[in-house]
Amino acid sequence: MKKKVKILLIILFIFCLIPIPTFYKDGGTITFSAIFYKIINWDQLDGKHGTEFHIFPTNFHSLDYYDQ
Repeated sequence: MKKKVKILLIILFIFCLIPIPTFYKDGGTITFSAIFYKIINWDQLDGKHGTEFHIFPTNFHSLDYYDQ
């Protein structure tokens, strides 16, 4: 029984690390969001370029929060 629980927890942990990409029409900004982290690759028309990495729990904000 304990072995099944350990395997289930490992699968759940791996699932939390899989990112979901989101593409924005502001010049090419892409976010990769997972439960534990968020990576934002800025490429806007107004000249903002770069990459940001946010870890849990600050990764649940919208893109407008980070664009300050």
